[in-house]
Amino acid sequence: MMIKDPKLFQDQTIIIQMISTGAPVKKVLSYIVSSIEKHCSIHAHGMIMLYNRKKNVLEQSVGSSIVQIYSGMIEPLQIGPYEGANGTAAFRKESIIIPDIESDILFNKYRDHAAQVGFRSCYSSPILSSRKELLGTFTLYFQEIYQPSSELMEMVEFFKQLATIAIEFSLSQKKEIPLQDYSHDDQDGKQLQGSAVHPLLSELKKALERSEFELYYQPYYGLRKEMIGLEALIRWNHPTDGVLSPASFLSIAEETGFILEMENWVLAQSIKQIKELHNSGMENLRLSVNISAQQLAKEDFPDRIEKLLQELSFSPDKLTLEITERFLIKKYTIGVLNRLKNLGIRISIDDFGVSYSSLQYIRDLSVDELKIDRSFISSIEKDVNSQKIVEMLIMLGHQLNLNIVAEGVEKETQLDLLRRMNCHSVQGFLFSKPLPIENFMGQKCRQQII
Repeated sequence: MMIKDPKLFQDQTIIIQMISTGAPVKKVLSYIVSSIEKHCSIHAHGMIMLYNRKKNVLEQSVGSSIVQIYSGMIEPLQIGPYEGANGTAAFRKESIIIPDIESDILFNKYRDHAAQVGFRSCYSSPILSSRKELLGTFTLYFQEIYQPSSELMEMVEFFKQLATIAIEFSLSQKKEIPLQDYSHDDQDGKQLQGSAVHPLLSELKKALERSEFELYYQPYYGLRKEMIGLEALIRWNHPTDGVLSPASFLSIAEETGFILEMENWVLAQSIKQIKELHNSGMENLRLSVNISAQQLAKEDFPDRIEKLLQELSFSPDKLTLEITERFLIKKYTIGVLNRLKNLGIRISIDDFGVSYSSLQYIRDLSVDELKIDRSFISSIEKDVNSQKIVEMLIMLGHQLNLNIVAEGVEKETQLDLLRRMNCHSVQGFLFSKPLPIENFMGQKCRQQII
C-alpha cells in the first residue's frame, strides 16, 4: 500500500517512530486504533485485544471509552467458532465480517452486550506474528448495518502490520534474548563448550590448511549510482565434490566453533583482495563481511580487527560487518559492537524483518545499514502484505538515517517497486551472481543499473 494521503503518511511515520524508540505497546496500539478511526469514511470504534497464550483467551483491550465499556462485559473473551467477531477471528485465524450483529449466529452470546453500546455491525481480523502465531485481534465496530469496503479492509491490514511489529517488539523485551553458551577459551582452535564433535570438522580444518576455500563477491548498487560495495561470500573448492556453497558446511562450522577460524580467514583475505581494487582506482568501493554471534561474543574481537586494518592499511569506514538477524545477541555484545563502531567500522543488520527483535539493536546501537530479507522481496509483486512490510522498513530506515539494501532482487518489476518506495540500494541476481574477485577488475565493475 503506497501511502499518498499526507495525514495517513504522518500517522504511519509517528507509529514507526514510537515503535523504534520503545514506546509502551499499549500506547502504540492506542495510536494505531485512533489513526484508523479518524481515517474511516464511516464512524467506527476500533478495538485491539491481546492474546493470553497461557489462558487461551483475548483480553487487555485497547480502544475508546465506549469500547472499554463493551470489553468490560466480554473479557476475558474465549476463543472458539461462535465467540463473536473477535473470538471467531482468533479461532479461524482469518477475517470475520458481520454486516448485521442482530441476525448473526456468531453473536448469540454477545448480542445483548453489543446492543447496550449501540454496535450493529463489525469487521474483525486476527493479528498474527511473523510465524503466523496468534498475537491478538483488531476489530472495527459500526453503529449501523454496514459491509466494509475493500479500501477500508486494506487500510486495516496495513495498520495491523504495524500492530504486529509493536506487539512482537514488546514481547521480545520481556525476556532475555538467548545466545548459545559458548566458552571463551577457544582462541587456539579448541572445541567450543557444548558443541558436538562432527566428522566434517577435520575436513574443514584440512580445507583451510590446503587453501581450498575461495572468496566470491556479490555487488550491491545504489539505485541511481554505480556499484557501491561487494559482499564477501565463502566457497569450498572440494577436491572431489567441486565448488560447494556455504549451505553445505556453514551450519557445521557454527556448531563446532570452526566458524571463528573461518571468519578470521575471510576477513583477512577479503580485505587484501578489496585493497587491490582500491589500489587499481576503485578506492570508494566498500567491503561487507558477515560476522557470527560467536565472533561478537569475543571481547578481543575489536582489537584483532583494529590490528588487521592497521597491518593492511585498510580504511575502517570501507569495512561493513553484517550481523545476521537470526543470531540473537545478548546485551553484553552491544559493548563489542560499540567498540567496533568507535573504530569507524560500519554495522549492518542482515536479513532484516524476519524477527522484529532487531528493532532493539537499532534503538540500542548506532547501526548504519539494514538489509531487507530476500523472502519479502521475492513476494513483493504478488503479496500486498510483503509490499507493506518492505515499505514500512524502508521508511523506518529513512527516518533513522540508515542505508537500506533490498536483498534478492531478481526481476525488473521488483526493482521498479523498490524505486517507487525510495529504497537506497539493491543486491541480487538481476545485477550479478556472486563471482570471483577477478571479475570485478577494471571496467567490468563500473556499470550503472539504470
